[in-house]
Amino acid sequence: MSHFLFIRNEASIPLNLREAFSAPEQRIVIRRSPNEAQSAIKRGAFDMIIIYAESGEKIMQRHLRDIRETREDVFTIVLVPEYSLASETTAFDEGADLYFAEPVPVRTLKRLLQKDPVAEESHLSKPPEGSKYPIVKTTADTASTLRTLRDLSHILSFSLDYKAFTQHFILKLRDHISFSRIGIFLESSAKQSVVRKSTTNHLECIASLGLPTDLIDCFQLSRDVGIGKELSERPRILHRQRQTAPPFSVSAGNTEKEFAILGCDIAIPISDREGSIGIAVLNGPVTGRSFIDDELELLYVLMEELGLAIRNSRLHSELAQHGQLIENVLHSMSSGALVCGEDLQILYTNDAARRFLRIENSDTKRQVDFAELPHKLASPIHRAVEKGELPEPFEIDGPEGDGIFRVSIFPFTQKGELVLLPRPTMVIVEDFTKIEANKQSAVDSTKEKLISLIAERFAHEIRNSLVPLSTHAQLIDKKIDQPNFQASLKNSIIKETARIKRFSEQMLYMAQSSLAGSNELALAQLVEDAFDRARSQLGNSSAQLTFDNQSRSSQLKGNSEALTYAIEELFINSMQAAPDKQEIKVVLTEDEEGILRIKLRDGGSGLSSTVIEQAAEPFFTTRYTGVGLGLSVANKIVSEHGGYLRLYPRDDKHEWDVEIELPSLLIPSTR
Repeated sequence: MSHFLFIRNEASIPLNLREAFSAPEQRIVIRRSPNEAQSAIKRGAFDMIIIYAESGEKIMQRHLRDIRETREDVFTIVLVPEYSLASETTAFDEGADLYFAEPVPVRTLKRLLQKDPVAEESHLSKPPEGSKYPIVKTTADTASTLRTLRDLSHILSFSLDYKAFTQHFILKLRDHISFSRIGIFLESSAKQSVVRKSTTNHLECIASLGLPTDLIDCFQLSRDVGIGKELSERPRILHRQRQTAPPFSVSAGNTEKEFAILGCDIAIPISDREGSIGIAVLNGPVTGRSFIDDELELLYVLMEELGLAIRNSRLHSELAQHGQLIENVLHSMSSGALVCGEDLQILYTNDAARRFLRIENSDTKRQVDFAELPHKLASPIHRAVEKGELPEPFEIDGPEGDGIFRVSIFPFTQKGELVLLPRPTMVIVEDFTKIEANKQSAVDSTKEKLISLIAERFAHEIRNSLVPLSTHAQLIDKKIDQPNFQASLKNSIIKETARIKRFSEQMLYMAQSSLAGSNELALAQLVEDAFDRARSQLGNSSAQLTFDNQSRSSQLKGNSEALTYAIEELFINSMQAAPDKQEIKVVLTEDEEGILRIKLRDGGSGLSSTVIEQAAEPFFTTRYTGVGLGLSVANKIVSEHGGYLRLYPRDDKHEWDVEIELPSLLIPSTR
């Protein structure tokens, strides 16, 4: 893992440079000056230092001097907003290794940052063999100390703040084992309360002794390189002088570098018995001797106990946070929520539930008693808890008869879990007063609009029918003896009364079922009769029917009058769609399953997709005459006979405008 120090007045990296610092194996520490990370620089914690010199040449010069006074060999890059020869000269005179001016070559900078400086250090000396300190035997005092350390592990189960008790743990540990420096590095918690963060391999120092604060703030371990990688691949006690990696390898170089930065000699994995959650890094005894095997084994066990305590602390924290989250969610709900325990005690009520029960908000600490629940609510809750009976959501009145409330009851059981009674139950009480009022208002409004639309359409059509009749009535005294007037009057009476009769029939078919009087029918004859009636209705003697009856013996069972009327409406629409082209093509087919199909195409331009979507809706029309019930009535009649009415647009995929599908045997529709 690479560590970089970025020096800038603001605590962020400029947008144009963020791409260069985006690698996951990089740790970027941002400080306003080198003095804020002096100890970390002095220990060689940073692979590179980048100075973003936006505050002028003098401040850049002071930063470079502070860096060189702290550590001369650290690689330093200077970035300036605008190139200046004097600034470049000053930067190199003060020890900068590279100097870039805006626009900064991001790809070049990215290559520099990704370059592994440890890999280039070919001059790494081979670590000496053997132990640095002589091994001495344990004494009686040491044995007593070890017994004390065994007892120390018991305190870890009694604290909830893992950072606090970890710090207390290492302080107590130092009283018995004389190290002068230790750091406890942990991975971030795997689970989050609300949002699960992306997993990371970085190990952050949560407790330390003898390590500079600014070093701890800047430095982290990683499972991808160095000490973290070695202990992740092979959990064990890792000695600085006993690395298993080849002495001149990159891995060995990173491990040696991290030990040197921290000033430690031993690394011990911290396990929670399920997996490694961190690393403890410490130095040897201050007396100069090495830890004996018993001490190391005990340290290993104690770190495992520490890991278990940390895991328990985190689980407790997560549980508390989840519980608080659930309480916050229930508290913020506009619906009432209450939880009833196995013994019919009310364990929880939110503010909305207390308002429903008419309990003062100021008395939030008072526990609600089950007896305070209204009978209509208490009775189903009692059956749900004691007998496991879960009713469908139901509605009740408010405690004082005001409002309408919807009640839903949910048991606290896992899916597939064996149900044991009694069981805790959660109750949700939703205020449906406004919802029901809005529903009733919407129904009333819809009724009013529908009545208004029907009255408007029929008034318009009846008025149109009465105009020619009233005109003839005004002239009847003067022209009653004229043969032409008599013929015109007769024609108007027949035509307009037929129109009014058609409107009446449409309304009757919309209001009642069309299945009454079902009998055996010849479909071909029915189609021909419907065409003749449509032609007579419109007074159109020039219309022609091209009828291809491929199943001449097709029979079906149904209401002859209703089906004829439905097909008549389709023929009327076809004749009105193309007054100049009066040829209508019809094909009748029957498949092996006894399904009859009537396909129709007129001489007009066809139906658009937009019109097809609304064509079967009542009172929809594209003409200035008619009330828009023709296709609605036809669709209703066909549907009641177990069939389907389909409309198609004029395109390459569809040859026909209308298709009716009917079963040969009457199958009443449930749609």
